[in-house]
Amino acid sequence: MNGNVGRRVEVHAFQRLANGLTMIVESGRGRIIEVDRDGAIVHEVPLRIEEPDPHRDTRLVRKLETGNYLVSHEGLGKVREYDPKGDVVWEYDVPLFGNERRDGHGLDAFGNAVFSAIRLEDGNTLVATGNGHSVLEVTPAGEIVWSLHQNDLAGIQLAWVTTLEVLPNGNIVVGNCHAGPENPQLIEITRERSVVWTYKDFELFGNGLSNSQVLREP
Repeated sequence: MNGNVGRRVEVHAFQRLANGLTMIVESGRGRIIEVDRDGAIVHEVPLRIEEPDPHRDTRLVRKLETGNYLVSHEGLGKVREYDPKGDVVWEYDVPLFGNERRDGHGLDAFGNAVFSAIRLEDGNTLVATGNGHSVLEVTPAGEIVWSLHQNDLAGIQLAWVTTLEVLPNGNIVVGNCHAGPENPQLIEITRERSVVWTYKDFELFGNGLSNSQVLREP
Protein backbone atom coordinates (compact mmCIF):
# COMPACT_ATOMS: atom_id res chain seq x y z
CA MET A 1 0.00 0.00 0.00
CA ASN A 2 0.84 3.69 -0.25
CA GLY A 3 3.50 3.45 -2.94
CA ASN A 4 5.33 0.35 -1.70
CA VAL A 5 4.54 -2.01 -4.60
CA GLY A 6 7.76 -3.64 -5.76
CA ARG A 7 9.78 -2.28 -2.85
CA ARG A 8 11.38 -4.31 -0.09
CA VAL A 9 9.81 -2.97 3.08
CA GLU A 10 10.01 -4.35 6.61
CA VAL A 11 7.91 -3.17 9.55
CA HIS A 12 9.48 -3.49 12.99
CA ALA A 13 7.36 -0.92 14.81
CA PHE A 14 3.75 0.20 14.91
CA GLN A 15 1.60 1.95 17.49
CA ARG A 16 -2.11 2.68 17.85
CA LEU A 17 -2.36 6.35 18.73
CA ALA A 18 -4.85 8.04 21.04
CA ASN A 19 -6.57 9.74 18.08
CA GLY A 20 -7.34 6.37 16.49
CA LEU A 21 -4.66 6.57 13.83
CA THR A 22 -1.99 3.89 13.58
CA MET A 23 1.69 4.77 13.33
CA ILE A 24 3.67 2.44 11.07
CA VAL A 25 7.44 2.63 10.58
CA GLU A 26 8.65 1.43 7.18
CA SER A 27 12.25 0.24 7.03
CA GLY A 28 13.44 0.20 3.44
CA ARG A 29 11.23 3.18 2.71
CA GLY A 30 12.79 5.23 5.48
CA ARG A 31 9.63 6.83 6.77
CA ILE A 32 7.02 6.96 9.51
CA ILE A 33 3.42 7.08 8.41
CA GLU A 34 0.21 7.57 10.35
CA VAL A 35 -2.76 5.95 8.65
CA ASP A 36 -6.51 5.92 9.24
CA ARG A 37 -8.60 2.75 9.47
CA ASP A 38 -8.77 2.54 5.68
CA GLY A 39 -4.99 2.63 5.42
CA ALA A 40 -4.83 6.11 3.93
CA ILE A 41 -1.84 8.22 4.98
CA VAL A 42 -2.80 11.15 7.20
CA HIS A 43 0.75 12.17 8.13
CA GLU A 44 4.21 11.19 6.87
CA VAL A 45 7.64 11.77 8.45
CA PRO A 46 10.87 11.16 6.50
CA LEU A 47 13.74 9.56 8.42
CA ARG A 48 17.42 10.39 8.05
CA ILE A 49 19.23 7.15 7.25
CA GLU A 50 22.78 7.44 5.98
CA GLU A 51 23.25 3.70 5.36
CA PRO A 52 19.86 2.36 4.16
CA ASP A 53 19.01 -1.28 4.81
CA PRO A 54 15.43 -2.61 4.78
CA HIS A 55 16.22 -4.96 7.66
CA ARG A 56 18.20 -2.56 9.84
CA ASP A 57 16.90 0.97 9.19
CA THR A 58 14.78 0.91 12.33
CA ARG A 59 13.73 -1.31 15.20
CA LEU A 60 11.31 -0.07 17.82
CA VAL A 61 9.86 3.42 17.45
CA ARG A 62 7.47 5.23 19.76
CA LYS A 63 5.55 8.46 19.38
CA LEU A 64 6.06 10.69 22.41
CA GLU A 65 3.44 12.78 24.19
CA THR A 66 5.13 15.85 22.71
CA GLY A 67 4.24 14.65 19.21
CA ASN A 68 7.85 13.80 18.42
CA TYR A 69 9.08 10.30 17.54
CA LEU A 70 11.83 8.32 19.32
CA VAL A 71 13.51 6.10 16.73
CA SER A 72 16.03 3.29 17.24
CA HIS A 73 18.24 3.10 14.15
CA GLU A 74 19.74 -0.39 14.48
CA GLY A 75 22.08 -0.21 11.50
CA LEU A 76 23.44 3.19 12.48
CA GLY A 77 23.79 2.50 16.20
CA LYS A 78 21.89 5.70 16.96
CA VAL A 79 18.75 6.80 18.75
CA ARG A 80 17.19 9.86 17.15
CA GLU A 81 14.24 12.00 18.15
CA TYR A 82 12.39 13.51 15.19
CA ASP A 83 9.84 16.28 15.20
CA PRO A 84 6.66 15.94 13.09
CA LYS A 85 8.42 17.52 10.08
CA GLY A 86 11.27 14.99 10.16
CA ASP A 87 13.93 17.23 11.68
CA VAL A 88 16.28 15.55 14.17
CA VAL A 89 15.96 17.35 17.51
CA TRP A 90 18.02 14.93 19.63
CA GLU A 91 20.51 12.17 18.89
CA TYR A 92 22.46 9.62 20.89
CA ASP A 93 25.29 7.47 19.52
CA VAL A 94 25.35 4.12 21.33
CA PRO A 95 28.95 3.62 22.53
CA LEU A 96 31.13 0.57 22.00
CA PHE A 97 32.95 1.17 25.33
CA GLY A 98 36.30 0.50 23.66
CA ASN A 99 35.32 -2.97 22.43
CA GLU A 100 35.89 -4.34 18.95
CA ARG A 101 32.82 -5.24 16.91
CA ARG A 102 32.06 -8.96 16.72
CA ASP A 103 29.42 -10.13 14.28
CA GLY A 104 26.30 -11.93 15.38
CA HIS A 105 23.48 -11.74 17.87
CA GLY A 106 24.55 -14.06 20.70
CA LEU A 107 26.57 -13.85 23.87
CA ASP A 108 29.92 -13.62 22.06
CA ALA A 109 28.86 -10.92 19.60
CA PHE A 110 29.31 -7.22 20.26
CA GLY A 111 28.16 -3.99 18.71
CA ASN A 112 25.77 -1.09 19.07
CA ALA A 113 22.80 -2.40 17.06
CA VAL A 114 20.31 -0.53 19.22
CA PHE A 115 16.88 -2.17 19.50
CA SER A 116 14.68 0.18 21.53
CA ALA A 117 14.52 3.38 23.54
CA ILE A 118 11.90 4.85 25.83
CA ARG A 119 11.66 8.38 27.21
CA LEU A 120 11.38 8.53 31.00
CA GLU A 121 9.28 11.01 32.95
CA ASP A 122 12.35 12.97 34.06
CA GLY A 123 13.46 13.51 30.46
CA ASN A 124 16.18 10.86 30.44
CA THR A 125 16.11 8.07 27.86
CA LEU A 126 16.43 4.34 28.54
CA VAL A 127 18.21 2.52 25.71
CA ALA A 128 18.40 -1.20 24.93
CA THR A 129 21.61 -1.63 22.97
CA GLY A 130 20.90 -4.88 21.10
CA ASN A 131 24.19 -6.74 20.75
CA GLY A 132 25.79 -4.23 23.10
CA HIS A 133 24.40 -6.51 25.85
CA SER A 134 23.31 -3.56 27.94
CA VAL A 135 20.68 -1.10 29.08
CA LEU A 136 21.77 2.53 29.36
CA GLU A 137 20.00 5.49 30.92
CA VAL A 138 21.23 8.72 29.35
CA THR A 139 20.47 12.37 30.03
CA PRO A 140 19.48 14.85 27.30
CA ALA A 141 23.17 15.76 27.18
CA GLY A 142 24.11 12.13 26.49
CA GLU A 143 25.61 11.36 29.89
CA ILE A 144 25.15 7.78 31.13
CA VAL A 145 23.68 7.95 34.64
CA TRP A 146 22.65 4.31 35.06
CA SER A 147 23.49 1.09 33.26
CA LEU A 148 23.08 -2.65 33.21
CA HIS A 149 25.75 -4.70 31.42
CA GLN A 150 26.13 -8.27 30.26
CA ASN A 151 27.34 -9.86 33.49
CA ASP A 152 25.81 -7.56 36.12
CA LEU A 153 23.09 -10.05 37.14
CA ALA A 154 24.17 -13.14 39.10
CA GLY A 155 23.70 -16.30 37.07
CA ILE A 156 22.33 -14.43 34.03
CA GLN A 157 24.05 -13.20 30.89
CA LEU A 158 22.58 -10.61 28.55
CA ALA A 159 22.83 -11.15 24.81
CA TRP A 160 20.62 -9.26 22.33
CA VAL A 161 18.87 -6.77 24.61
CA THR A 162 15.55 -5.82 23.05
CA THR A 163 12.34 -4.45 24.54
CA LEU A 164 12.16 -2.37 27.71
CA GLU A 165 9.23 -1.53 29.95
CA VAL A 166 9.22 0.51 33.13
CA LEU A 167 6.55 -0.80 35.50
CA PRO A 168 4.50 1.45 37.83
CA ASN A 169 6.73 0.41 40.76
CA GLY A 170 9.84 1.55 38.87
CA ASN A 171 11.12 -1.92 38.02
CA ILE A 172 12.30 -2.57 34.48
CA VAL A 173 11.38 -5.55 32.31
CA VAL A 174 14.24 -6.36 29.93
CA GLY A 175 14.04 -8.53 26.81
CA ASN A 176 17.01 -10.89 26.45
CA CYS A 177 17.02 -12.52 23.02
CA HIS A 178 19.60 -14.87 21.42
CA ALA A 179 20.94 -15.73 24.89
CA GLY A 180 20.72 -19.51 24.53
CA PRO A 181 18.93 -22.12 26.65
CA GLU A 182 20.76 -21.25 29.88
CA ASN A 183 19.42 -17.70 30.18
CA PRO A 184 15.94 -16.24 30.68
CA GLN A 185 14.27 -14.43 27.82
CA LEU A 186 12.56 -11.86 30.04
CA ILE A 187 13.96 -10.36 33.22
CA GLU A 188 12.37 -7.97 35.71
CA ILE A 189 14.92 -6.02 37.73
CA THR A 190 14.91 -3.27 40.31
CA ARG A 191 16.93 -0.09 39.95
CA GLU A 192 19.41 -1.73 42.34
CA ARG A 193 19.88 -4.49 39.73
CA SER A 194 18.16 -7.15 41.81
CA VAL A 195 16.26 -9.78 39.83
CA VAL A 196 12.56 -9.91 40.78
CA TRP A 197 11.19 -12.28 38.12
CA THR A 198 12.34 -14.14 35.04
CA TYR A 199 10.66 -15.99 32.19
CA LYS A 200 12.23 -18.74 30.10
CA ASP A 201 10.64 -21.15 27.64
CA PHE A 202 13.38 -22.09 25.22
CA GLU A 203 11.40 -25.01 23.84
CA LEU A 204 8.61 -22.69 22.69
CA PHE A 205 10.56 -19.59 21.67
CA GLY A 206 14.20 -20.61 21.32
CA ASN A 207 16.33 -17.59 20.43
CA GLY A 208 13.40 -15.89 18.71
CA LEU A 209 11.65 -14.03 21.54
CA SER A 210 12.59 -10.51 20.51
CA ASN A 211 9.56 -8.51 21.71
CA SER A 212 7.37 -8.50 24.79
CA GLN A 213 4.71 -6.36 26.43
CA VAL A 214 3.41 -6.47 29.97
CA LEU A 215 -0.41 -6.36 30.00
CA ARG A 216 -2.08 -4.63 32.93
CA GLU A 217 -5.67 -3.88 33.82
CA PRO A 218 -6.55 -0.15 33.67
